[in-house]
Formats: sequence, C-alpha cells, structure tokens
Amino acid sequence: MSVLGLDLGTSGVRAAAFALDGRELGSASASLELRRPSRDRVELDAAALIEAAESVVHDVAVSAAKAGDPVAALSFSVLGEAVVPIDASGSPLAAVAVSMDTRGHNAAAALGRRIGAERFATITGQPLHGMFSVFKIAAGDAGWQDAAGYRCMGDLLAERWTGVAGIDLSQAARTGLLDVATGRWSSELIEAFADTAPWIEQSRLPVPVAGGNVIGTVSSAAAARLGLPDGVLVVAGAHDQAAAFLGAGGAAGIRSVIAFGSSDCLTVATASRPAGLESTGFASYRIDEDRWITLAGTAAGGWALQWFAGIVGSTVGAVFGALSPDPPALLLLPYLAGSGTLDNDPQARGVLHGLTLETTVPEIARAVTESAGFEFREIVEAFAAHGVETGELAVTGSGSENAEALQARANAAGLPLVPVTPDASVRGAAQFAAAALGAAPAALLAPVAAPAVVPTAAHAAWYARQRHAYMNLYVATRDIASHLAAPAHQKENMP
Repeated sequence: MSVLGLDLGTSGVRAAAFALDGRELGSASASLELRRPSRDRVELDAAALIEAAESVVHDVAVSAAKAGDPVAALSFSVLGEAVVPIDASGSPLAAVAVSMDTRGHNAAAALGRRIGAERFATITGQPLHGMFSVFKIAAGDAGWQDAAGYRCMGDLLAERWTGVAGIDLSQAARTGLLDVATGRWSSELIEAFADTAPWIEQSRLPVPVAGGNVIGTVSSAAAARLGLPDGVLVVAGAHDQAAAFLGAGGAAGIRSVIAFGSSDCLTVATASRPAGLESTGFASYRIDEDRWITLAGTAAGGWALQWFAGIVGSTVGAVFGALSPDPPALLLLPYLAGSGTLDNDPQARGVLHGLTLETTVPEIARAVTESAGFEFREIVEAFAAHGVETGELAVTGSGSENAEALQARANAAGLPLVPVTPDASVRGAAQFAAAALGAAPAALLAPVAAPAVVPTAAHAAWYARQRHAYMNLYVATRDIASHLAAPAHQKENMP
C-alpha cells in the first residue's frame, strides 16, 4: 500500500504518491490563476481548484496502481487563510478569498477595538490581522452571509470526498477562530462577532481534527472519480508551512525550515506553546498532540518576484537567473502586500531605495532577492530574544533551487542555509497519511539535503551595515506608507 500527499497552493496544486519505503510512485501538478477583480479582492476560482485537485489525484492514483502499490491513504498540505462559502450540498457559492485578499481588514480592526489584539493572540495564537479567514467571512460579501457553511480548501475536499467536513488543527488556527489551547472553535470570538457578523456560527464551520487522524473514508462515487480503490482513508494534514516543515525534516531546536513560496515563511517547532509571544507578530499553533509550530515570514515572497518579472516584461526564471554578481547599493522592502512578521502592518508598502541613473535590472533583481535574507535575519534574532532556538536553517520550495539567489539570501542574512528537497509540502502531507496507517517511513522523514550555502566572508561587513539600514528603512517610511495606503477618495479629504 502507498500514501498520497496533496499540496493545495495558491499558484497550483501538486500530488505525489509514495511507497512506504519512500519511493515516489508518481506525481502530477496543475496551475491555478489568481484573479484580482477589484483593489482589495484576490481570489481563486473554486471550481477550477476542485477540478485541478481531483485531476492530479486521479493521475497519481493511476500511477500508483500501475506500479502495483495502490493508494491506501491520502492527506493534505493546505494554503493558509483561503476560505469559501458553500451551500447545503457543499458546492461553493463564490470565489475563494486567499491570503492576499484584504476585504477583512476593517472587520479585524473592529474586533481589535472590541477585545484587543493581545486577547485575540492569546486565544488563537495568531496576530490580529485581516488576512485570516474569519475576517473575510465577516466582511459579508454577496453569497457569504446566507451560506450554509464556510470551508478552507482541505476540508472542502474532505467533505466532497467523504461526506465529513474535517479541518486539521493547524489550518483551523489560520482561520483566526480556533482556541489553540483546546483545539475547539472559540465561543468567545464567535460571540464577539454576534452584533457585526451573526452569520459566523459554529454550526457553519468544519470539525477540527488533529493532524494524522482519519477524517473519513472516500465514498465509492468519489473513489471512481478519483481513480482510487475503495476504502481509501482521508487523513487530516496541515497548513502548508507546517507540512513543509515536516517534509523538510524539521525538528524542534535542531532544524527550522524556510519555505520559499508565494509568501516566504520560517517555521520553528517546539514541544509546547512558546510563552510571551502575544505581542510579537509570531503565529503559533498545534499540528498534533505532540508538536507546536511557530511561524514568521513575509507577506509577498514569490509574489514579489513575479511582480518584478512582470514589470520588466520577463519571467521569474530569466530575471532571477541573472542577478548582479556584486552586492548592489540598493535596499528593497518587499511589502507589496503589507509587511509580514514582525510588524504585520497591512498598510506597509514596498520601497526601493538607492536608485541612480546607473542602476540595472540585475541589481534590482538581486535587491529583491536579498530582502528575504534581511527579513529572516531579523526574525531569527527575534526568536532568540524570546528563548526559541531555531537551530539549522533548511530551505525548501522552488526558490531553494536557484543557487545564485540562495547565495544572495545567505549573504544578506549572514546565516548558512541548507537546501533540501523542494517537494517538502507534498512529502509532509504524505507523512500524515502514513501515520494514519501506523507507518513512519524513514525515507519520507529524511529528505535529501545539499551542502550548506555559507555567507561570503568578503562581503560580511557590507551586509552587516545593510541589515542595519534595512531595519531602519521601514521605520523611516512608515508614515508615508500609511498615507499612500489610503483609498483615492479618502486622500482628497486628508489634511
């Protein structure tokens, strides 16, 4: 018997099947297109996501069967914060609102005024921010208030395939509505929305399930559609950052994991919930009975790369495969979708500082790349200040495969980076499926790692100065960014 991991991402979906000795039996992927129908809406087509997910599962299931090792269990790695309203039959009523979608910022601000940001963080383990699913629901767009329920992407598919709407604990935490201490929906938060968004009710939400626990069995109709044998287990998985952590061999105090994706994220594990992080901007949640994950990262990692490549009329591969060989006298704040940890400022804006008539595209591309290194160095230092050990920094995702870019990031951070298997998210999802079968295949738990990328000694002093200047740049431009973030009609009335 084999296991299948399904990675549901913002830009696409990927599935892979693994034998319990770690051999990959087949993989398939499909791309998704982000839609931006208005200034504050960023969406995925729900039907397209479902079709893509079922297509790749089918292709991989067929490959595993042909290899003589049919799939016995499957699990998910799920893009965070994305949510959709559904009708009584489980069919989506609107587009999927993804992490970058800002419709929930007003609702988040209102909740902050009502209960306070620190109380929200104490309950949910997450910083108060409009990106979380509950605030998108609270915005009350057409099709949302009267919905029969609300689903994130993993539980949407689990319900479609098994009839049971089970959401893993980590993804439930990313809704901004879970009490992470109990693993149950917070009655205090639901009550806090009673006046402004009474449609947020526990009966409309999926059931939280610890990662590695069985949600249900694939129905006969779904099995036929997916190319799966009867009796396949659907297993609670994890938020994509937690799945990447596991798939990259992360371990508490020994190895933390940076996943380069649509947003870049550093993930650290601890045996229990770290104390004293309520006002830091860090996000903590439980993935199962024994492990807690704490996240920190940027709001626009890969999105920033795609933006710049589009600006210069090229592709990410072409632009970021030809970086300036020398450190540029430039600094870039990659806050194209607001800042990430530690500030979590939705009004922050991107800044490119140091432009001259001699500035080149390869120099700007390197500055974009370096910005992730500066961000993660600041985050690592913040973890250390709160007594959380990060250990070795492994890197995964498509960004880990560009040697020049990885060297630039290591230089900017002043920290060694260890590239590991780029398919960590799908491999981590497969680990949850294996756990449900009572297996812990060593090959799935030990990803292949390349030699560490070590900071270049010749540039150490330069980057030390750049890191200091980078941290000051946000502070120096913060008030300007707030002005620029105001809608045009509000700007006209501003003093």
